[in-house]
Amino acid sequence: MDKTVKIQTYTDPIKNSVSPDQQMKDRLAALELEHKHAQLEEERVKNLELLKNIVQLRESLKQEQAKSAAQESKVTQLEAQLKQFAALEEEQAEKLKEQLEEEKKYSLTLMRTIEQLKEEVSVEKKRSVELADSGIQLESKLHEIQALEAKVNELKTVLGNIADTAKMASNK
Repeated sequence: MDKTVKIQTYTDPIKNSVSPDQQMKDRLAALELEHKHAQLEEERVKNLELLKNIVQLRESLKQEQAKSAAQESKVTQLEAQLKQFAALEEEQAEKLKEQLEEEKKYSLTLMRTIEQLKEEVSVEKKRSVELADSGIQLESKLHEIQALEAKVNELKTVLGNIADTAKMASNK
């Protein structure tokens, strides 16, 4: 920052026949000029600082735009992945629904089979009870038959004895 300082040149008072009012006006004008020059210099410094700020802001803007573009591409990629995941999720949900429906159908089939088997078991239980009853009846009849066979054998013995006695009586 170069500052120029204006100094009045020495003029010979004889040569200089300027009135003191004129000198005062010249001095005021020179001071004013110097003041304006200082203001211009301040403005120039401010403008340089502002220009530096503008350059920095432009660079920041470029960086932010680059970041923004990168983020937008990431967002786009993430959205694409999200759509893929959503599609996969939906596909899996559909598969699960289908499997669930198949499992429901299979469960219903198994429930029907279970009901049929329960009915068959109850029928078999009834048959088993009937067979047990008939077995008991057959056993009791078998005992009766054995008792009757025993009586028949007794009667045969008695008849044999009677026949023997009758034979003996007729032979005598």
